[in-house]
Amino acid sequence: MSNSSCTVSFFRNDLQATRLWQGKCPVKNCSVDINKYQAPFQKHKDKMRYLPFCPEHGIRVHRQSGFVYYNGFSSDDLSVSTKRNLMFNSGYYIENFLKKSNKMESTRLCYENSEDAVSYNVFTKLASNGDALRKLVGYITNNNNIKDEIDLYLWGGKVDLKNNTFIKYNPLLTVRDHLEKDIKKFKTEPDIMLVIPKKIVICIEAKFGSKNPIAKDKEEAEGEKPRKTEKLIDRYCKGNDFINKDTLFDLSKMPGRFYEQIFRNIVFAASMAKLEGAKEWYVVNLRNQHVINLKKGKPESFPIMRNIRSILQPAYKKRFTHLTWESIYDKSVKDNEQLADLAWYLKNKSLSCGRAFNILK
Repeated sequence: MSNSSCTVSFFRNDLQATRLWQGKCPVKNCSVDINKYQAPFQKHKDKMRYLPFCPEHGIRVHRQSGFVYYNGFSSDDLSVSTKRNLMFNSGYYIENFLKKSNKMESTRLCYENSEDAVSYNVFTKLASNGDALRKLVGYITNNNNIKDEIDLYLWGGKVDLKNNTFIKYNPLLTVRDHLEKDIKKFKTEPDIMLVIPKKIVICIEAKFGSKNPIAKDKEEAEGEKPRKTEKLIDRYCKGNDFINKDTLFDLSKMPGRFYEQIFRNIVFAASMAKLEGAKEWYVVNLRNQHVINLKKGKPESFPIMRNIRSILQPAYKKRFTHLTWESIYDKSVKDNEQLADLAWYLKNKSLSCGRAFNILK
């Protein structure tokens, strides 16, 4: 049996991480022997792998990293599973993203630890409240007089919840065509963009439980983005018609870690702003303060502001900033009565069956 009729969503107070480590269903007081049931996970060498499954609660158990909502193998089952992890605007996601070309790995938002699911929940809800989104943009740009309407882009396209439309951002497509025409796998795709047309372009690289990837001394496969630092700089800066490398970057003293994903976001943000006709651009690394605290001394916790700003010219150092989910709650959510449901979500969201965020009140 590998299907379930359960449609309930589970939060940190419903779960117990120690049960996960013991090989049990992580839902408190569940008596199902999950080892008697199996749900498909992924193919490995042409053979399907299976993991323990709880049919009562509709979750596939990943003992090292939490669980996945799983209702069955069909497309309709996948829609149900995905909706269970999307607290807000789930119908829009199903219609515009699930198994569509608009989103890479669109079927993975049913994972408890999906940073895409958290991004979708938080930012589509913020987009429903213009004041909250303006407060956030004001905080990022250090400008408390933001009065414009702000367009939300997720994974490269404009999210229009009112009209149920999703339109790709032309400047992104143009920069991709210019810098990544031969890249076949995982082209650069900012997780979140906030755009005030002709004025501001903000790219946000969001992390939930994962760390920022760094360049590696390895050769890339054909059709992949470069992995080495020097190749990354060469591809994204040399011959770039939209930015001047030496005006934007100071690469005379390279830091020990070269955060390649953030570097690409900076190149794309500056290039897209040029095409947009926007005077200002910003790149934000959005991270989880709770994870940083837990991982103290590990790469997930390393200060990143100094690292990234060290490779930017003085005029652009403040175009990169660091933000946490907790600070979004503090600046834009907690005092807004219209976002009480989002506040509840952030307080009660789980990560690997434990607390997700350092939000206590």
